[in-house]
Amino acid sequence: MADFRTGSVGILGRTNVGKSTFLNTVMGEKLLITSTKPQTTRNRIRCVYTTDTAQIVFVDTPGLHQPRTQLGRYILRASFRALREIDLLLYMVEARGEVNRYDRLIFNRLMDHGYPIFLLVNKIDRASDDKIKETLLAYSTIGRFAELIPVCALRGDNVDEVIRTVVSYLPQGKPLFDPAVRTDCSEEFLVGELIREKIFQSTFHELPYSTAVQVTQMSECKDGLIKIHANIIVDRNSQKGIIVGKGGKMIKKIGTQARRDIESLLGTHVFIDLRAKTASGWTKEKERIEQLVGRD
Repeated sequence: MADFRTGSVGILGRTNVGKSTFLNTVMGEKLLITSTKPQTTRNRIRCVYTTDTAQIVFVDTPGLHQPRTQLGRYILRASFRALREIDLLLYMVEARGEVNRYDRLIFNRLMDHGYPIFLLVNKIDRASDDKIKETLLAYSTIGRFAELIPVCALRGDNVDEVIRTVVSYLPQGKPLFDPAVRTDCSEEFLVGELIREKIFQSTFHELPYSTAVQVTQMSECKDGLIKIHANIIVDRNSQKGIIVGKGGKMIKKIGTQARRDIESLLGTHVFIDLRAKTASGWTKEKERIEQLVGRD
């Protein structure tokens, strides 16, 4: 394995820019939840991509945003904690034709780091050729990027080129994980994330940001069926009523939708028992946030 290359690659960018979609495309399966709503990802999540000649440990991070709550500040800190020990950074933007002001502030914060930074201009399927060229030119003037690559994470356009280019920058070395490992997350964490994704999709406004999911038990029956018991934690009793829904219809819908993705993830049939519980003010208290959200 003299020519084997390996390293950790961080992915950073504003909320809803498509980082998790990009990683799901790279991995060829749904390991990370996605949503049109911002701040979907709350934790540092590692995905391990291995070939015969290389292993890339991708570090997905929560989306960058202007924090307005204790939970928002926790999420932002998680993004930068994830970048302490990486070999290369992928910074993802959309084709807007100019450098976003908030991005420019983040770049100033990254200037002292020695690792190469690639700029990925995502969602090129939604932008004109001129807008893509204007965006690449605008960001190139910053002078901090080793590579600038336009991509469409959803369709997979240029994703293979990103992988090939990343590998060429990584140092030679032994794999950091067993080739069979796909993520450093536990099955319980991934199951909880898939349930939380369905809450994002099924509810509205600010409710998803006031919820957390705790998987309290996973057990396998003799016939291979996996029983999952999980609590959906909300901030107020009124939110509990929304989660449950009239006659329990909403929580049943969330469980039904989550079961499909969980069965695909685990490769077997599952039974899900969801319960809604109230933990008043949890999004405002650091200790409770770390208890319900933190996994580092």
